[in-house]
Amino acid sequence: MSAFILRRWWLIRNRLMSSISLAFIVPFILSIVTVFGTKNIIISSINGQPYEVWALPGLMMFMSAVLITPLIYRDFFDLRIHNKALIPMTLAPIRKSTIILGILFSSLLEVLVIITIGLGIYSILFPHAVSIGHIGYILLYSIIFVLLYGNIIILLSLLTERISVFISALLTTLISIMFICGLFIEFEFFPITMSTIFQYFPLSMVSIASRSILFINTFDTFNTVTPIIFTLILIILNSFLLKRKMKQ
Repeated sequence: MSAFILRRWWLIRNRLMSSISLAFIVPFILSIVTVFGTKNIIISSINGQPYEVWALPGLMMFMSAVLITPLIYRDFFDLRIHNKALIPMTLAPIRKSTIILGILFSSLLEVLVIITIGLGIYSILFPHAVSIGHIGYILLYSIIFVLLYGNIIILLSLLTERISVFISALLTTLISIMFICGLFIEFEFFPITMSTIFQYFPLSMVSIASRSILFINTFDTFNTVTPIIFTLILIILNSFLLKRKMKQ
């Protein structure tokens, strides 16, 4: 794992100024675009939380998804189809699941740093929205969310060889989770049938569980454990696909 973390640091160091700029620009833009306008339409959540407070965990999860997407794209799609760094990794005497977890966790560290900066920026934009006691839970559920989402993107990258297909699938996935996973719009705003279906998506379960513990002080075991189980299943599936794609 330390080798993957060191590799990630080398990659960051080679683009240090752009990484620092990204760490401040992305949280600021996403906070402005997704919350400033919407909070004038949806003033408060159904349980009475101000919208900027209710939307915070969803914003951090969406931000983590946006940030990890290019990292996954580079390692599991671009480097694979161009026969670059991923092939030497798979030839090493380590499990394919170790490669997937190593890349995911090293990318996650970079994402967590930016999310932490994002929480600081959000607390400046909306001083009453960020509670010190909630930060740990927001980061925890953002980690669960991004590990599950990251495995979904790895699955998409391993299932296609065409960049046009991959980008289309990627954009569709990002737009879909933005609206149907309860990140920015409550499920109750949708028709009952759609709302019921959306709440059983694994990514939706993460946002439900996070708000349960943040706003009603209840640990939602089912909606916390189920996404973790899905993540483990996807890691096994992605390991098999990676081994098959590399013909090893």
